[in-house]
Amino acid sequence: MNLTGLAGRIGSLDPGKHAEVDVRGAVDKTALLEIQGRLDPFSNELFLDIVAWAKGIEMPTFSPYSGKYVGYAIEKGKLSVNVRYHVEKSELKAEHNVFIDQLIFGEKVESLDALSVPVNLAVALLKNRRGEIDIHLPVSGSLNDPQFRLGPIIVKVIVNLLTKAVTAPFALLGSLFGGEELSAINFSSGHTGVEPEAEKRLQALSTALIDRPGLKLEITGHADPENDQEGLKREVLDRKIKAQKLSESAKKGEAGGSLDNVELKPEEYSRYLTLAYNEEKFTKPKNVIGLTKSLPVPEMEQLMLANISAGRDEMLQLAARRARAAYNWLIERGSIPGDRVFVLEPKIEVEAESKKSGSRVEFSLR
Repeated sequence: MNLTGLAGRIGSLDPGKHAEVDVRGAVDKTALLEIQGRLDPFSNELFLDIVAWAKGIEMPTFSPYSGKYVGYAIEKGKLSVNVRYHVEKSELKAEHNVFIDQLIFGEKVESLDALSVPVNLAVALLKNRRGEIDIHLPVSGSLNDPQFRLGPIIVKVIVNLLTKAVTAPFALLGSLFGGEELSAINFSSGHTGVEPEAEKRLQALSTALIDRPGLKLEITGHADPENDQEGLKREVLDRKIKAQKLSESAKKGEAGGSLDNVELKPEEYSRYLTLAYNEEKFTKPKNVIGLTKSLPVPEMEQLMLANISAGRDEMLQLAARRARAAYNWLIERGSIPGDRVFVLEPKIEVEAESKKSGSRVEFSLR
């Protein structure tokens, strides 16, 4: 960087004394620069306690470096840095606060040294809705270690940050919400309703997406044939019963709606279950004169459940409804624009991992 207009003082440099440092100037005549603190470079052990900041450095001047190491020239952006370096008893503790405003990459540059990560996705993850990237990078180490080199360590920290942003984006977003897990939401066996714990995650995910308008979200619904089968049958049964009440209301000329909004009172359950049971086409028990036999509620439920199919097609439909439930929540309650959210092909979880529910919706970022 081209430091211009430097003025100030460093002194006095006597072994065993901490010299005051107060230097001011500019970077390329425009970005303000200030360096303050104390140092003792001539004692047996170096002492250093320096704070420095520069504000508003034009980033296109770094294009030769970004092209080589990132793979893109820089079209636009301002850089502000605030650093503190403390060296005592050969131990270094350094803090780097990096603030980048309105970073836009330009043309792609072919470079063998460029990071092998999708840099634009990393920037979209790090950049908030105001176009700002605010990063805190701590570095520490021993000056007595012959392998200690500050430059490579800083590069490694930055590379790790970008790599984490791409390989574990939800961990990065979740860290903004107290470590909240945002990569998936779970559902009860066989059901598609978004539960309170899932709503909490969807709300945090919505907030993160609103603050990062450059990100697009993909949703994949999952179903588990082993754990979802009985729950799915029960949900199908409930929907068949609710459909009877909805149909009766429609015949009376009352306002319709969706099955999800139908509420059954305890005293109504037996009546609408009987109507649903009578409409089923499977063979039913007969009485002595050959008519369909009246059965108690548990027996009607058992027969209907036994004749409800919960095979591959039904599992795929369950997974698709779960994805749609998450999509609707994000659009309607999370206020995410529809063109930023995509529903992918549903999946059947043949064998769920021990720590991961097969009854879930997974998210990915693009």
